[in-house]
Amino acid sequence: MKNSIFRTGVRWVLLVVFLKSLTAMAQGLDGGVNSAMIKLFGDTAFTAQAEMRVMNSNHVTWLQMPGAFAGGDTKLRLDVDVKLIKSSSIPQAMIGMFVQAGKDRVTSVIRPDKRATYIIYPGAKSYSTLPLSAADAEIANQKLEKKPLGKETIDGHACVKNQTTVKSSKGAVLLQATTWNAADMKDFPIQIELKESGNITIMHFLNVKLVSPDPRLFDIPAGFKEEGAPTPKPTAPAAPPAKKKTL
Repeated sequence: MKNSIFRTGVRWVLLVVFLKSLTAMAQGLDGGVNSAMIKLFGDTAFTAQAEMRVMNSNHVTWLQMPGAFAGGDTKLRLDVDVKLIKSSSIPQAMIGMFVQAGKDRVTSVIRPDKRATYIIYPGAKSYSTLPLSAADAEIANQKLEKKPLGKETIDGHACVKNQTTVKSSKGAVLLQATTWNAADMKDFPIQIELKESGNITIMHFLNVKLVSPDPRLFDIPAGFKEEGAPTPKPTAPAAPPAKKKTL
């Protein structure tokens, strides 16, 4: 019963954290992750800290959390510490369940090249694999369109405020966002605003470094076990050879 409750809690918190606060990155708990988010960063490799908040349709903030991003070579990584989430919708008891299970730190890695998203729990040394659809994995064929809406200054950086749209090779809209692209940072989107299902999500990036992150950040760490994978049964020791009878 306890394990069942915990699994339900895990799914619920992942829903809040990854679907509500990063609505453009995820479409459901069944693994339908929208990799079009990667396209918003263009071809720029980077590492950054981020402050993320989610507001309802009345502009009341109901979730805030910090995170760490890394991107490059059509891959994207997000690290979140569940203990640092501030929300009117997540009971503290549920946060405690994550801490007790060693799953308070969550890493999400989108790998279109492998048609997969990895949800990694460093504290538990475990991970889950969520499949990407063929359409979501076709990053190279997606198109990025920007429509200037004006100019604003964010954290001292002169930015062009754009309505940014990611489309599939067939012209279908995969993602639409408002981005503030900093001219002195190779048009890096120093702030991103997304609207989905009545929620407004704002990602504000800080300490941005336009450098290529360590490629190992996008791999599953050695020794981590995939959740749900069968545990190999121990092999029975071989029986000692029978002694020869002496005549």
